[in-house]
Amino acid sequence: MSIVPVIKKDFLVYVRHRKTLLLIFLAPILIMILIGSVFFGASNEGLKGVKLGVGGGSTPGNDIIEELNSSKMFIIVKENTNDPSVIEEGVMKGKYSAGIYIPENQTQSMKLYIDNSRIQIAPVISTVFLGITEKISYELTFGFISNLWEKLGEMESELGPLREGVFSINGNISRLNNDTQNVLARLDEINVTRMNKSINMMKTTLDQMEVDLFLTSVDINTTRNDILELDKNVSSIYNDSASLRDDLKLMIDNIDSTNAALLATQTDLQEIYNSTCAIVSIPQCISITGTIRQIQDTRALLLENTDRIRSLHNDLANVAQKASDLHEKLIYADIRLQSMQVLIGNYIFEISNIQGNISNIQNAIVILDQIKNQSSDVSFQMNKLSTEMENSTSNLVSEINRTKSILGDVRTKSPAAIAAPIKLESEFVFKNMSYLDFLIPAIVSIVLMFISFLLSSITIVQERTKKTLLRTLLTPLSLEKFIFAKTLTLVLIAMFQGVILVAVAYISYGALVPPGQLGLLFLVILVYSAAFIGIGMAVATFAESENTAMLSSLVLSIPMLFLCGVFFPFETMPALMVKVGNALPITMGIKALDSVLIYQEGFSALSEYLLPLLLYGIAGLGMAYILLREEVMD
Repeated sequence: MSIVPVIKKDFLVYVRHRKTLLLIFLAPILIMILIGSVFFGASNEGLKGVKLGVGGGSTPGNDIIEELNSSKMFIIVKENTNDPSVIEEGVMKGKYSAGIYIPENQTQSMKLYIDNSRIQIAPVISTVFLGITEKISYELTFGFISNLWEKLGEMESELGPLREGVFSINGNISRLNNDTQNVLARLDEINVTRMNKSINMMKTTLDQMEVDLFLTSVDINTTRNDILELDKNVSSIYNDSASLRDDLKLMIDNIDSTNAALLATQTDLQEIYNSTCAIVSIPQCISITGTIRQIQDTRALLLENTDRIRSLHNDLANVAQKASDLHEKLIYADIRLQSMQVLIGNYIFEISNIQGNISNIQNAIVILDQIKNQSSDVSFQMNKLSTEMENSTSNLVSEINRTKSILGDVRTKSPAAIAAPIKLESEFVFKNMSYLDFLIPAIVSIVLMFISFLLSSITIVQERTKKTLLRTLLTPLSLEKFIFAKTLTLVLIAMFQGVILVAVAYISYGALVPPGQLGLLFLVILVYSAAFIGIGMAVATFAESENTAMLSSLVLSIPMLFLCGVFFPFETMPALMVKVGNALPITMGIKALDSVLIYQEGFSALSEYLLPLLLYGIAGLGMAYILLREEVMD
């Protein structure tokens, strides 16, 4: 009997059990969709929804919180507290995964409390905080050093003018020394005795001026009194002449009126005479003629006397006018004399001030005499100061030049090189791959491990418990062919499910499957599945029932699951566990799939993994063959 009927029989068993057949198709699809939905895009987002408690507050700390908040990794829970124990207690009670206390005093350290019971995310949180604090520290240090560099640049630019200023100060001191020498020479030329004599003469002259001005003021006062008396007389003359002038004016007006009346009478008589006295010898005409002549004589005498009165009237008017002008002049003269008195008083006051100033001048001359006596000491001190300043200037200029050179050397260095002497630029080498791409080898290996373990162990147990194994072996089919047929059937199913897993990852999530690596991918799945099917068959020979087989498979697969380096990296394990983990078939399968899908290595790199897997499979099948043969023989 050939192995084909055995393979056909096994496939018919799966076909008759439609639920089993459906699970063979759906199980890898559902597993890959579920795991893919969890991890698809995780490489770009990282951790999400991590609760972070925050207490205290300071400017750099708030910058860190803003940076954390912008990363969308943390849910910030602000606690209004200045006690770090509140934050620590919140982490210990599971209120948040991590907590940070920011002291108001920036000289104190911030405290980060991490829930290390969450061993998967605790290192990530610590790394994130370390990176952010280093970034903020670098930015603060870089800003400080950049500002310092600007200040140093300003200092360097100011050192040149400072050096010129030092030279200028040295020159000014030299000129000051020369000016001091000139001043001292001029002081030596001053004759203090002659100045004192001149001051005394000035003081005597001012005293005499003060006496003369006082006497002049007295004389002016007497003159003012005389002017007032004269003004009274002038005013009297003015009043008398004005009164007499007015009387003469009245008289002149009366004479003029009389003359006008006489002239009117004369005119009337002349008209009467002309109209009635045709004959001159008539007595009435002679009488009229005599009357007219008398009137004429009277008028002539009246006009003669009137001219004298008019002349006197005019003279009195002139006298009155001159008296008025003289009165005004006397008033003006009195005002001028009064102003002179005020000026003389001011002069006397100024002379008193000048006399006080003369006393100050005398004191200044005494001080000047003392200064002249001290001039030799001043000259010596100025010469000494000039010499010392020249020496100090030379040293200072040397220090300025040295400082400028040092600042130039310092500023040639970049602030970034000072703030971060060592720069590390990290770059992902697999730029086009997502986190799911990196998990595909582990997912395929884990799913195939469980399926291969369970199917192989349960199938053999069923063959044993239902006695179909004995009936099959009663046929010409040997035990070797039976085991080979079972193994081939299970390998084909495992291969089929492996292909489904990879296809779902590619179709649903765009997982990268290099076309040139498909042959190696199927080879790895084939060898890997065969290894676990062999181990599963060996486990099944020890089991007495399906439950025992299933539990035995779990007892073997679950430790391998935690030691394969997927959930717990080898870098965190003890050395013994690392050696055990690397020797497990699941670890070799994961590394082989990593080489094919991620690193895209050739067959030569897979030999170190495929050969041990073949040995695992051969050992498992060999053990199953030996144990089954003993059972059949018994």
